[in-house]
Amino acid sequence: MRKALAVLTLCVATAGCWQSKGSLYGDAPAAEPLRTGKVFSSNPDDPKDVSRAVITRDKNGAYRLTNADKGTSDFGDAFVVRFFTLAGLPRGQFVFEAVADDKCEKTKPCNRMTAASERYYGLMRLTRTGAEVSNPDCARDSAAARLPGVTVADYATCHFTSRAALETALKAQAAQPWKTSLTYRYE
Repeated sequence: MRKALAVLTLCVATAGCWQSKGSLYGDAPAAEPLRTGKVFSSNPDDPKDVSRAVITRDKNGAYRLTNADKGTSDFGDAFVVRFFTLAGLPRGQFVFEAVADDKCEKTKPCNRMTAASERYYGLMRLTRTGAEVSNPDCARDSAAARLPGVTVADYATCHFTSRAALETALKAQAAQPWKTSLTYRYE
């Protein structure tokens, strides 16, 4: 499951996705909770499934998470990730917004980042060795799916049209027991 790194935390097998067309955070100031460097990512459901990436700083407080697994089809592909503080979240926990910004080649499909690109949302918390990411679920009968400004699509995907609805759902998710979708550990 090498693509798990490239997908960041976006749609882990059964978890679904929280997403929007374009950014719900616009020019909001981003938090910078991570340090740069090489990381391993692992899926807690399959600890042997390990991928490598490099975290670098991008512009405006964003980070670039680039696949560093040579020999894979998504080597060099990246996600631009921004983190935001949100009142009511536990200390060391942040909202993330991620968008694909792939390395474009003639021989494969390309997901170059644009203003209208899908953004993916979830929660990240710092650990002693790196970070853990939690993908919110979005079943049709979930509280998030019933919020105004949210529509549910196939594969348990919630589309948010307002930042207020997203943040209401994220606060509710943060109040639930933490479920780790991916773990990032610095090398």
